[in-house]
Amino acid sequence: MAKSNKHDIFRSLAPQVRATILNATERVKIRGGEHLFEAGDAGDAIFVVISGSLGVYFPGPTGYPQLSAVIKPGETVGEMAVISGEPRSATVTAIRDCELVKLTRVEFDRLVQSKPVIMNELNRLLVHRLQQVANQSQGKLEPKTIALLPATQNSNIALVHDQLTSALRADGIEFVTISIDDGMHSLDKLHKLEAQCDLVLFLGKSGEVAWNAKCARQADRILIFANANETPHSQLSIEILRQRAVHQLVDLILLQPDGITLPKKTTRWLDTIPVNRHFHIRNQKADWKHLSRILTGRGIGVVFSGGGARAYAHIGALQAIEEMGLTIDFIGGTSMGAIIAACHAYGWSCDTIKKRVRHSFVKSNPLSDYTLPLMSLVRGHKVERLLFENFGEANIADLWTPFFCASSNLTNGLVHIHKTDKLWKALRASIALPGILPPVPTKHGILVDGGVLDNMPVDVMRGLHRGPVIAIDVAREQMMDTEWLARENSRPWYRKAMSPPIIAILMRSGTVNGEATSRKQAGRADLIVEPPLGGIEIRQWKCFEETIDIGYKETLTQLKKAKSVFIP
Repeated sequence: MAKSNKHDIFRSLAPQVRATILNATERVKIRGGEHLFEAGDAGDAIFVVISGSLGVYFPGPTGYPQLSAVIKPGETVGEMAVISGEPRSATVTAIRDCELVKLTRVEFDRLVQSKPVIMNELNRLLVHRLQQVANQSQGKLEPKTIALLPATQNSNIALVHDQLTSALRADGIEFVTISIDDGMHSLDKLHKLEAQCDLVLFLGKSGEVAWNAKCARQADRILIFANANETPHSQLSIEILRQRAVHQLVDLILLQPDGITLPKKTTRWLDTIPVNRHFHIRNQKADWKHLSRILTGRGIGVVFSGGGARAYAHIGALQAIEEMGLTIDFIGGTSMGAIIAACHAYGWSCDTIKKRVRHSFVKSNPLSDYTLPLMSLVRGHKVERLLFENFGEANIADLWTPFFCASSNLTNGLVHIHKTDKLWKALRASIALPGILPPVPTKHGILVDGGVLDNMPVDVMRGLHRGPVIAIDVAREQMMDTEWLARENSRPWYRKAMSPPIIAILMRSGTVNGEATSRKQAGRADLIVEPPLGGIEIRQWKCFEETIDIGYKETLTQLKKAKSVFIP
């Protein structure tokens, strides 16, 4: 029998009456990945979840299903269509194998007539769900069951289990493992195990197709392990994985050999196995702790805004985060913030980042190759050369820390997120401020600076990551007022020629329209850091140490205040 839950419409009934109702109705079982009903179907029944979990999906902006809510044991689904008499408004799919109680419309009408309190409870539930929609709150599935599956015959799943569980144990996570030798004869056993510990791990086995499929159906999250140096292939059903990746996170864990500078050819694996995310893991304690944090929702995501030379403050933010003993598990950004984020994702230390950025942006002005302003003020060749010198042919998918950057697509008017492009090319698009640098033509459209549409893509981080998020915003309080204009007009002509004020004007104009969006996005972070950079302009590339120091001090101050959020 379903346990009482704050969203259960039978909660207020006497236990005996509730038991009579549930036992008299029809029991239904569906497998993970199967639809309970689809949008447009007739609303002919209400369902109560006994075990497992259901996902409620609406079409997302791209047309693909988007998870809106998760229905857990004791909760109901389908009541809106039964009450309104309208067709189903959403598709409901089993995230895991489920057992349900089905209450038909006829039975429900009879029940309401004899027990009017049921309608009061139903109205309360409807109000709650409408409030969720109004607040744009998206249902999140906190993983309780995790499947560890081998991608190939050579995947050493036993080693994986030993290393991962050692990291979980060190973090104080209570778990139990179910292997093929243990078996599992009923969902009741799983339900009890979930209540007793933090995580239930399903351990897959090479060559055991039926068992691996069962593990996948019971899992809130699927982890697929593969040796990165193998030729990409999979013994798992690609169709099942593709279906599961729609309904929950499916992660690819590529086991990398120790001693390599950077992974290679990751996109070949991503083209072979359909997953939502991927991670590079070496047989090192730090890497397994990284995976443990991600699985338990304790990983930290960091987003850096654009802001020209003011983005040097992000280097100081990295120093402060490191000094506080925190590890960044996901990182992303826009424009110059994306460049600093990419340096960290590449695996460089703060000292290395400072040296490389000083060489590329302080000792050598990257925006000094002026040209006839037909398309832009600057050719962009110098910027491209500097980006390639630093990042070479590395792909975003090859970076040690999961990374993304944003650009703005002039063709369709949407933000474009780079996840698997050549790193230097993606960064070139992300910093292509209109009028200053030439736009970047791609198969996706014509791309320019991400700050034009979204200078603080926290929503992208929220879509990739289930833990706390820190947003570092260096674009606030940019000093461009009448005093600034008068000061620029009073400068000698030769100084204006060396550092044209039109660059600052174009940089500011290119991002001011997206400022409202950026403020809203930053508000979705768990911590917003806004270094007081009012006296530093976006083109003051020489204010290197000062800007870094401001970013360091402000980030350290804010992290100490919010210590409990990020430090267990």
